[in-house]
Amino acid sequence: MLFDFHHHHLRENYSGIYNKTDISSYFSGFFSIGIHPKYISENWKERWAILQEEIKHKNCLTIGECGLDAFSESPLALQMEVFRTQIQFAEQLNKPLTIHCVRRYNEVIQACKGIKVPKIIHGFNKRESIAQELIRHEFYLSFGASLLNHLSLQNIFKLLPEDKIVLETDTADISIIEIYKKAAELRNLSLEEMESLINHNLNTIFKCKISG
Repeated sequence: MLFDFHHHHLRENYSGIYNKTDISSYFSGFFSIGIHPKYISENWKERWAILQEEIKHKNCLTIGECGLDAFSESPLALQMEVFRTQIQFAEQLNKPLTIHCVRRYNEVIQACKGIKVPKIIHGFNKRESIAQELIRHEFYLSFGASLLNHLSLQNIFKLLPEDKIVLETDTADISIIEIYKKAAELRNLSLEEMESLINHNLNTIFKCKISG
C-alpha cells in the first residue's frame, strides 16, 4: 500500500501519517502532532505539556508540524523558542521532526544543526539551491501535490538523491497514488519501484519497517 507521509484526511485504515491537531480526538492509526509556527498561542507551554503525552504514544511517528514561518504573527524569537523546545523533545524520544518552513530555511538549518533525529521538510516546493542546501545538511524532502504541475519542482525532483525523498498529500483532495505515479514518471521508474524506494526511505527514517 502506498504510504502518505503527511496528510490531513481523517481516514481509518489508511496507510500514512495523519497530522493530528485536536488533542481531544481519538485516532487509531499513525499520526504526528506538534505546535505549528503559525498557531502559537499565549498558553503554548500549557498546551505543550499536554502534547508531550500524546507524542509519547507509540502511534505518534513524528513531532510536527513544527518549524518557522515568515508569515506567522508570532515573533521569530518566540517561534524559535517553540521550535527548539520540540527539537529537544524529539531528541529525548528519538522521534523524527516534520518541519513546516516558509522563508526561514537558513534559520531552520541552524536550529537543527547537530541533532541526530531525522528531519523532514514537508511540502517542499522551493528552488534547487534551497533543496541542495537542505540535502547537504541531511534533511529529507517531502513532495506533495505541487509535484503534479510545477515544472521547476519536477526538474529538482529528478536530480535529488533517491534516499532523501518521501511523498505526501498534505491538505490536497487527491489520491496519494497520483503523486506516486508522477514521481515514478519523473524518475523513469515503475510505480512498484517508486513504492519500494519510498518504503526504504521510510523504514530508514523510522528505523523499523512501517511500510512495504
